[in-house]
Amino acid sequence: MFWEKLLFVLLAVMLIWLIVRLIKANPGSFTLQNLNKSFYTMGILALLLIGFIAALVWMLGKGAS
Repeated sequence: MFWEKLLFVLLAVMLIWLIVRLIKANPGSFTLQNLNKSFYTMGILALLLIGFIAALVWMLGKGAS
């Protein structure tokens, strides 16, 4: 039990260290303009995924009756 908690903490510290290194290596990746583009793209993809799942559920419901 103790070793699992210790391993989890070490893994979390390593992940934070890797993220900080990534941000320092690419400071331009997190500009407001790039973040806006990313959120817009992810929003469009999320809406398409929701529509696709709704179509699948609709087809499954239609086939069951």
